[in-house]
Amino acid sequence: MSLSLKKFLLLIFLLPIISVPALLAQARFTATISPATIGKNETAELRLMIENPRQVEQIIPPSLKDFIIISGPNQESGMETTNGVTKQYIGITYQLQPKAKGNFTIAAATATVDGKTLKSNRVTIQVTNTSTANNQKNNSSPFAGLSFFDEPVQQTNNRDFILKKGENIPAKIDKNIFIKVETNKTSCYIGEPIVVTYKLFTRLKSESNIIKNPSFNGFSVIDLAQPGSSFYTIEKLNGREYNVYILRKSQLYPLQAGAMELETSEVENNIHFVKEEFLKAHQINANDILNDLEITNLPTEALQDEKVTLQSKPVVIDVKALPEINKPVSFKGAVGNFILDAGIEKNNFTTDDAGKLQLMISGQGNMDLINAPEIKWPDGIESYEPTIKEALNKQDVPVSGSKRFEYPFIVIKAGTYTLPAVEYSYFDASSASYKTLTTKPFVITVTKGTGKSAIAKNNTSLKSDKEHFFDAIFSNRFLIIIPVALIMFVGLFFWIKNENRKETATALANKESKEKTETTEEDNAPVNPLSSTEEHLIQHYSKGFYEALNKEIRIFLAERLAVPVETINKKRIAEELDKKGVTVTTSLQIQQLLNDIEWQLYTPYADETKMQEMYQTANTIVHSFNPLSLEGKQ
Repeated sequence: MSLSLKKFLLLIFLLPIISVPALLAQARFTATISPATIGKNETAELRLMIENPRQVEQIIPPSLKDFIIISGPNQESGMETTNGVTKQYIGITYQLQPKAKGNFTIAAATATVDGKTLKSNRVTIQVTNTSTANNQKNNSSPFAGLSFFDEPVQQTNNRDFILKKGENIPAKIDKNIFIKVETNKTSCYIGEPIVVTYKLFTRLKSESNIIKNPSFNGFSVIDLAQPGSSFYTIEKLNGREYNVYILRKSQLYPLQAGAMELETSEVENNIHFVKEEFLKAHQINANDILNDLEITNLPTEALQDEKVTLQSKPVVIDVKALPEINKPVSFKGAVGNFILDAGIEKNNFTTDDAGKLQLMISGQGNMDLINAPEIKWPDGIESYEPTIKEALNKQDVPVSGSKRFEYPFIVIKAGTYTLPAVEYSYFDASSASYKTLTTKPFVITVTKGTGKSAIAKNNTSLKSDKEHFFDAIFSNRFLIIIPVALIMFVGLFFWIKNENRKETATALANKESKEKTETTEEDNAPVNPLSSTEEHLIQHYSKGFYEALNKEIRIFLAERLAVPVETINKKRIAEELDKKGVTVTTSLQIQQLLNDIEWQLYTPYADETKMQEMYQTANTIVHSFNPLSLEGKQ
């Protein structure tokens, strides 16, 4: 055996040991701020993100004393896939406006993740006197950099910025610039959304900045428009035209009954008046200032600046409690208009396998507050906590979309079981009444398995058990790694010594095997294992597409894993992939594809928009299977 081969084998043995800490320490806490350079009247977004957490208990932000918090903390979560690697993240964001110019360093944030304390990196930001291109293109907070010197020429055609001698300045300001709060309703039920908009009306020229945003205590809040845009509309109020800027627009979901007060918003304004006597003395036409916006070129003696803080008036919302009369037992707080779909993964399986019940609630309403429906499982069936997948459009009022709940379960004894109909109730605010949705019951037939597989918990073990298991391994990793490394080194020494004696005998066998493999590859022309699926994709036939994809991908996997196609299932696939040494990423990708296919097959309607994406995923999986590499990992 050559020296290079021995080094390679040594690396193969050591790689799992080196990788153990890296695989177990997956959670990562980072801070970013964007943009890194802003003007003093502009804003930046601070993101405190945790990648791949199992459980986030707390996020403690750093001190933000040098900034005005325009918005936040706003929770953010999701998944990102890069080069086939999927990362889950959760965290909070802030929209910040600096109080002064200069260079600022934001200290590290602290988070409690998976029972451990993590610290983020520090971030720095530069604040200048002038506006930056980033914020001009995409202002990200209320009133950031809003200067009425920079208004377009289509502003309201008025001369209220001209100050006459002896004129009452406070009365002039009160009449021409103010904050108004608008709501689409002043009375609603708990869980019924209202839309609130804070607007600045002005006929003057000023530099304006928000110094206090309203807090919506007692409400679940979703911002509808990204605040801070310098764009405005012209609105007429009491016969007068105003330039109107949106300070904040949100949809609010009341969480409790009673008279709920929406707090005030405060805006600091530096108003610039032009003295009429100066214009007359220098024979300057007011229209020139109005049209050409030359107010910034006027000398100091031509202007009179007034600083004033505006405050909106509080608004009270009458939130009504949901009626107790005729409230269904299955009601858990959903308010809106919904439909309920259900499906069973398979109706026939053995006691070695796990089943899966799938429910999907879709519609419009307080979707964030919708919880998993309760299932009355019959005796003999053991169930586990459902997984939840959601697809929501939070810019709709009310929020629209769907939530899908997948309930894994196992059956201890063979027999025929009936999963009872599932009830889910919601309150329809438009009719002020409760409504109940009901699925059909499902009949499943379970045959006795071989008994070789662990009953249930090995395949559907609870997440918390896994968490404690991995935490225990990671905490004691060196007590495990050192003895294992010593044993492996001793075994490797004797194994290499023995292999040297066999080297001559095996060389010929390897050569013959290689020649045979190459001959077989030349004889077999490439065939598309997804040919029927591809035909249905071209024909846009969704039902046939998912049926063909389900059949062809399973046949392909059965052939490549060398198992009878009639015995192929997700559990068997996972076991065989592990035996073949297929990467965890590919294995998870296959399991996710099978789950998505089954959902499309068992849901009442098939989603045609997912066809292309799922075909590409299946095609990637097919091409990732190299027969030679599989054989080499057995």
